Amino acid sequence: MKKGVFYLLILVLSCKKEVVDQEVLYFPETNAVDKYFGKKISDPYRLMENEKDSLVIGWYKNQNTISNNILNTISSHNSLFDELNSKNQNDTYLIKKVKVTNNDRYFYLKKTGKDTNYKLYYKKGFKGKEDLLFDPKTFNKEDDSYLINYIQPNWEGSKIVISLTNEGKEISEIIILDTQSKKIDPEIIKNCWPSALGGVRWLSDNSGFFYEHIPVIDRTAEKYLLNVETVLYELGKDPKKLNVYFSRKNNPEISFKQEDFPEVIIKNQHDEYIFSNVSGASPFYDYYYTSIGSLKEKKPVWKTLFKKEDLIKRFFVDGDTMIYLSAKGASNFKICKTSLKNPNIDNPKILIEEDSLATITDITLTKQGLFFVKTRNGVEAKLYHLKEGKIKNISIPKPSGYINVLSKNANYNDLWIEIEGWASKRERYRYDYATNSFEKEPLNNFQENTSLENIVIKEEEITSHDGEKVPLSIIYSKGIELNGKNRVLMTGYGAYGTTFKPRLSNYIEQWIKQKGIYVIAHVRGGGEKGNLWHKGGYKETKSNSWKDFIACTEYLISEKYTSSKYISAWGASAGGILIGRAITERPDLFNVAMIRAGMMNPLRSETAPNGKNNIKEFGTVKKINEFKALLEMDSYHNIKNGVKYPALLLTAGMNDPRVTTWIPGKFAARLQKATASEKPVLFLVDFEGGHGLSTTKSKKNEEVANFLSFALWQTGHPEYQLKK
Repeated sequence: MKKGVFYLLILVLSCKKEVVDQEVLYFPETNAVDKYFGKKISDPYRLMENEKDSLVIGWYKNQNTISNNILNTISSHNSLFDELNSKNQNDTYLIKKVKVTNNDRYFYLKKTGKDTNYKLYYKKGFKGKEDLLFDPKTFNKEDDSYLINYIQPNWEGSKIVISLTNEGKEISEIIILDTQSKKIDPEIIKNCWPSALGGVRWLSDNSGFFYEHIPVIDRTAEKYLLNVETVLYELGKDPKKLNVYFSRKNNPEISFKQEDFPEVIIKNQHDEYIFSNVSGASPFYDYYYTSIGSLKEKKPVWKTLFKKEDLIKRFFVDGDTMIYLSAKGASNFKICKTSLKNPNIDNPKILIEEDSLATITDITLTKQGLFFVKTRNGVEAKLYHLKEGKIKNISIPKPSGYINVLSKNANYNDLWIEIEGWASKRERYRYDYATNSFEKEPLNNFQENTSLENIVIKEEEITSHDGEKVPLSIIYSKGIELNGKNRVLMTGYGAYGTTFKPRLSNYIEQWIKQKGIYVIAHVRGGGEKGNLWHKGGYKETKSNSWKDFIACTEYLISEKYTSSKYISAWGASAGGILIGRAITERPDLFNVAMIRAGMMNPLRSETAPNGKNNIKEFGTVKKINEFKALLEMDSYHNIKNGVKYPALLLTAGMNDPRVTTWIPGKFAARLQKATASEKPVLFLVDFEGGHGLSTTKSKKNEEVANFLSFALWQTGHPEYQLKK
């Protein structure tokens, strides 16, 4: 910590008459050295990887106290937090995770403006009377912090699985609720993660379901998240007596790694087949199938349906036919058809050819044929219908950057779409075939934000370092002068082939309200421009991700949207690689960086909880080329002493199952010691939080208030300065 920052800490803490020793702020260095393929790599903060060490915990707590005190001393920070908490307190409500059964029973999670968490509701038909089924606060009388992070009704809606978690853990407990009596079955299933691993798949007769069981859920244990098993649970049975159906141990004939996640799938109640896969941190999996009758057998014979090399992302079943989305020989994806009796993946019938200008991003089947979505650059979506060999463009209610198509299955006509954009919240519509139009299903009731009515949304393509065109979304209020003095909040992701979909967030709303410019760089590693876009920022090509981000930043400066003095970069999780390497490669371009639960030390990630699974995306140190790529993408190892780095705010959660605390912790410790900029390097550790996904409204709002206040403070906003 530099001298100027030290005086700042004294100022902040002086009201409590606390004395801070400058050296106490630093985490002690050690002399850990690793050797990879003849190259020695120094790791001075290796001690931090032992999160049971009292020194590590003490440093986390110290950093937390210092960071919270500084953030709470920023004027307008607390008022911003209060505004976010009080927002939409009247008749407004939000609904998510809508599930519709074949007999038109609607199940969904709903939160009113006054609720802290979502509750489970039910309707018999969309226009039916709403009924509250379950409030998670009633689950544990001694702990009312539980949240619902997943629901799955059975085929007829007579029972519903509810997944409950607390303290940001995500890994959860499953309960089963009878929807008629509202009584909860006495059996509670533990060690589950249905919100991330496959979910729950009910048997066709509703007598039980498949789910993934995690043998070890202690995130500090060596075998955490390893050897996951697919279990068949039969209603009323003792859940402790596991009926393991598909696993590495049970199925030696199938190539499993200990970090792989097995899954068994029942697509439709009346299907003649069941499916299984071996999945993980990859968009493509190995799939197998067998007849539905094999459920009665102790050990079914799984036949290979397709391999991950076939690049099949999604498939649907219609009798003995499989219709699927494939990137094989078609980076922007094509839609294919083959028989399930005699699959021919190498030479299928092609229903929809690849479009060179847009990516097929979603498909679904109904009794009326195939519906699919094409999206250009991840931000301009259109809906199409294929029936009897003819393709028709379906007009949607309003232009949308994102379309999600939903149906029951190929036996029903029902079709829904959900649309969303940078300046509009998600809306749901039901398709009327007779009028070729959509009827709105207003599940959500929210107040429209009038401050976003007069905004400009520009979708640009920026030339990157190697000539590749990178999509760039720029959002700001009309009338802003492009004079190089506007505050910019810039983000991106670029991993797992995930598209950064247009959606309205509190970050956009609040930043635009402060007359700032919000920017999304759709860098390589994501899926915005198809499968090759992902492969262009993957393992050995990962450097393209942050080089794309840097090129987009330089464009904003050259076009006088802003200047480096006013740029704040922020990201989360795997997006930590993007932001971390952008600021370590070009610290001169950014004034502020903010990263939530970021992947800052990928060279060591495979030793961390959930790390082996990420080898599929980032690589392993056991292969020389992948080791070199991991070292290059490692922000922690690319810090240099004496460089003027941006101001930094990092966060972590002690219950995070995805990115363990020491990964951002080591980066924070090293940058505090190395930076010459005299700008603050803050590290917030939530001892009762996780990755930021399964969390309360209040915690989400606190995160927004912390990040935005920090960025506005450091970029000189007069209403966000330290209180004197």
